[in-house]
Amino acid sequence: MTASSSQQTPNEAATQLDELAAEVARLTKQVNDLQEVQTERVRAGDGDDQPPLYSTVEEWVTMYLLPTFPRPVGEVGMARWHWCERWWRHDEAVTRLTALWYGWEQARLQMTGMLPWLRELDHQLPILCGDDGPFRNCAASDDLGIARHHPSPEVPAAPAPENWWNWWD
Repeated sequence: MTASSSQQTPNEAATQLDELAAEVARLTKQVNDLQEVQTERVRAGDGDDQPPLYSTVEEWVTMYLLPTFPRPVGEVGMARWHWCERWWRHDEAVTRLTALWYGWEQARLQMTGMLPWLRELDHQLPILCGDDGPFRNCAASDDLGIARHHPSPEVPAAPAPENWWNWWD
């Protein structure tokens, strides 16, 4: 404080305190208004009108996922990672990778969106590339450039009895 401000009269100090309180109230309202606008944008889905960065799941897998998160294929310590160069022929892989792509496109638009997306990726990669994943019978190109693709066998399913699915009606 300066010497002149320490010599304020009680009325001047009260006036200055009132002005500061009014400024705090104004700034508080401004912060609340901005938070409300942000909340409304999230509810309205702002950013949804932004086109995806990658136009297809194939483009996303080849241009982003594989270069950004490379994994050694084959024996890695105690685990074996599988990949199929024809990943697009495996319905399960397409479904999982499409979900990851859609999630990534949304996550990139949010300030901290990548954090939960990375947890999802960490969950999905071992399923996709693991010993029981859709690529379990396939092999990436070896030194001779030979790749192996074997589609996963279809699992049989018996039809449900008549009216089976009507239990909730």
